[in-house]
Amino acid sequence: MKKTKSLHELGLEYEREAEKLKEIIVKKRGELRKLKNAICSNEAFALKRELKNLYSQYRDTVETAEYLKSYYEPHEGCRELFSYK
Repeated sequence: MKKTKSLHELGLEYEREAEKLKEIIVKKRGELRKLKNAICSNEAFALKRELKNLYSQYRDTVETAEYLKSYYEPHEGCRELFSYK
């Protein structure tokens, strides 16, 4: 039988995926640095476009991980319908 994961466990899984994305970003940035003499080349342009997408994926993954890990923790009124402070 398949065990269901808690939101916190799912958040940790997203966190691990974010680390993998970070490793790929570091690798791609190194490749781009090697092309510094060919800044306007098609290869450099393709790497920059890929990095832009990877950064976006990384940010989304980190945000989702943090949201899932802290879903059941008390928040500063952001989940309340009315705040009487």
